[in-house]
Amino acid sequence: MPIRSINMSLTIAIPTMDRWDKFLKNQLPIYLDHPGVDCVLISDENGNDIESICNEGYDTRAKLRLYQNETVLGVYGNKRQCLLKAPTDYVAVLDSDNYFDSAYIDHVLECIKKDPTNKTVYCAGVNERLFIDTGVTENRTKHFSGMRINRDNWNQVLETPGWNFLLNDGNAVWPKSYVSKMPDLPEERVVGTDSILAMRYAIQAGYTLSVEPGLHYIHTVHDGSHWTQNERASNRLLGMMNWKV
Repeated sequence: MPIRSINMSLTIAIPTMDRWDKFLKNQLPIYLDHPGVDCVLISDENGNDIESICNEGYDTRAKLRLYQNETVLGVYGNKRQCLLKAPTDYVAVLDSDNYFDSAYIDHVLECIKKDPTNKTVYCAGVNERLFIDTGVTENRTKHFSGMRINRDNWNQVLETPGWNFLLNDGNAVWPKSYVSKMPDLPEERVVGTDSILAMRYAIQAGYTLSVEPGLHYIHTVHDGSHWTQNERASNRLLGMMNWKV
């Protein structure tokens, strides 16, 4: 069977709520100005960030698409909306409170050109966690860099120290085709396990996760993050669920 032609264009999709002043106002120009990005999509839970974006005049940019959810969906539901609404075959769903530079986007574009099957999810091999209040940084996932994770080794990865920092990271580049495998779930069933849940659905559906050594970004840890605000419930779900396939 011939491999179908893949559209190599890329959407950068940002699920957000009240992140403009501290984070998004610095990141949005990077995404909009990159010539390899076909679309920048903002999925806003309450409309406050969209209001700020419009006040700054960014709504005139042709590649920018702005969506406000009718109700607050939670992290998992908002990321699902990003994938549903993206117009391209690849979607980089990036948290609104993390830092990605143009080199990250350059490498993403190189990655998707290597995937004629459109069945690979890409995540960063270098995930530098930055604690905003202290300035301390750490990387708990570097030993996974270069791995390709699929049904054959997923369960083995779950037994490796640091698996939760890799698989529940929240920032990845997805084939849009994956969204059909991503069920609509209420936030209370997911809380802070949104990313590993999405990854597990992908592995079950036959996708491969590529941990790319060339992808590097800064993952901020701060009081306003979804994980920090829901840490107890998230850790409970993370520990009680059987994540094996």
